[in-house]
Amino acid sequence: MQNHGQRAKHHGERRLLATSLILALSVPFAASATDSSTQAWASTRTEAFHSGAAQFQGYAEDGQTVSIAVSLKVRDPDALNNYTRELFRPNSLVYHRFLTKEQSEATFSPTAEQAEAVAAYLKKQGFTNVEIAPNRLIVTADGDVGKARSAFRTTIARFNVQGVNGIANDSAVQVPAELSQIDQVVGLDTTRKMQTYSLPAAQLKPAYVTTSSGGHGYYPQEFATVYHAGTVARASKTAAAVIGWGSMTNAQADLAHFISEKGLPAVPSSIVATASSSDDSGQVEWAMDAQAITGVSGGVKSLTFYTSGTNSNSAILKALNRAVSDNTAKVLNMSWGAAECGSTTKGFADSVFQLGVSQGQTFVASSGDNGSYPCNASENGAYGSKTILSVSYPASSPYVAAIGGTTLNTDTSDNYVSETSWPYSGGGTSTAEATPSWQTGAHRQVPDLAFDADWDNSPIIFYLTKSSTSGVGTSGYYANGGTSLAAPLFSGSWARLESANANAIGFAPPAIYAYARSTTTPLPLHDVASGTNGGYSATKGYDLATGWGSFDIQAVANFIAANPGFINASNP
Repeated sequence: MQNHGQRAKHHGERRLLATSLILALSVPFAASATDSSTQAWASTRTEAFHSGAAQFQGYAEDGQTVSIAVSLKVRDPDALNNYTRELFRPNSLVYHRFLTKEQSEATFSPTAEQAEAVAAYLKKQGFTNVEIAPNRLIVTADGDVGKARSAFRTTIARFNVQGVNGIANDSAVQVPAELSQIDQVVGLDTTRKMQTYSLPAAQLKPAYVTTSSGGHGYYPQEFATVYHAGTVARASKTAAAVIGWGSMTNAQADLAHFISEKGLPAVPSSIVATASSSDDSGQVEWAMDAQAITGVSGGVKSLTFYTSGTNSNSAILKALNRAVSDNTAKVLNMSWGAAECGSTTKGFADSVFQLGVSQGQTFVASSGDNGSYPCNASENGAYGSKTILSVSYPASSPYVAAIGGTTLNTDTSDNYVSETSWPYSGGGTSTAEATPSWQTGAHRQVPDLAFDADWDNSPIIFYLTKSSTSGVGTSGYYANGGTSLAAPLFSGSWARLESANANAIGFAPPAIYAYARSTTTPLPLHDVASGTNGGYSATKGYDLATGWGSFDIQAVANFIAANPGFINASNP
């Protein structure tokens, strides 16, 4: 899309842009809320906490601290929905015409007045550290249970969920009617925090090339051979990001050591912290993410570690939104999630992801390490309640590429032979997210694709620096996996394809699905047709264990070059 002050090339474009802007700007500004006892209240999308596995332990004390992120509704969601759909409809006037961050904020972000009204209300209610995000999608603040109860007309109780203590609102959250621009209040539920999908430091195995089962371990750069990067140039034109929490200093150092020791091209890296933290318990995850992306991509243009202070939803939302507001990285990896079941804030980051899609960004998420049964799972690599089929968020978001897991089989020269579904590859049908335009069915289906995840039979071998606080006892190479490996393998592969096409592809799933279904020009995929994830079996074509499977990077690059419709509207 051209800048608003420039003349559009087509009358249709002028009409589309004008209509979008007029509708967006027609949203009335909200006045400051009052604290009158007779004021009207409006519902939000933040639901009451409910979980059959939770033990009620009484109501939370007023003085207990809470950190919240109040998400605001985008201006004219229908216009944004239409725009993100038209972005990927061949022959559309706006096909792959991604917005700059200035354009997306000016057109779809809440107005400054709306955001300021929310901030003013929070301050009046006694919240501190009130901050409006640059793109005005969220307002963050610190307070306590008493202030939250009063501000959001809810009750907050203490719960124990599988041995973990936390608080949650046990009634739906409301806001003053004049603040109806508020979508959700994230952070009142601390019972459900995001978790990484890999083995923790305490369970790490030493590096080996041949596993005890006769399988094969792979250094990060070997995956470029496994998934056949061939002559496709490294991803030197595409910026990537790893998004997580805590301190990422060790992970950044681990990446530099790996690159230097293996003689790979240098990758400029930086850390963007939305909150300070000395917690490096996630070192294993962030190091694996960064090295997997670098290895399979051949080296990205840059890699940014976006880190929140904690793994709470409110903190994570702030980090996600910062990555969208920056609009620097085009491929953004999230090797973590939480089961949908019991969530009070379903789809809490969807607006952030959707704005990112409009800007040409691809968010990538692990589908989970508990197969089709993530509810009440006790650890990665195990099923939870087998009476509840579910999926994990953010993989279930319609604005995220969800990546499941496989067991990889290659020859001794790393040449691809086959894949089968990893037993713990997350997959199924969401009960919270609607079907995106590029899928069929009643609700969002997960995963979209699947790459290597098996930490026993086909693990990654990556470098870790000794850290007493992260649990890494000795510096050296270790083996790991999980869908936390599968996601960055796709991220790095997609970055390579984006670089080969001047970052013009954008959000991955729409084109993948369109061409995967095609009977005349099918996308060259590694169809995974064996194995199970507990509730679903891998079959020919799309399935809920491995999606469409994985792909040969060189073959897909050749396919894109031969099929202009992958990039532009020339192929209807």
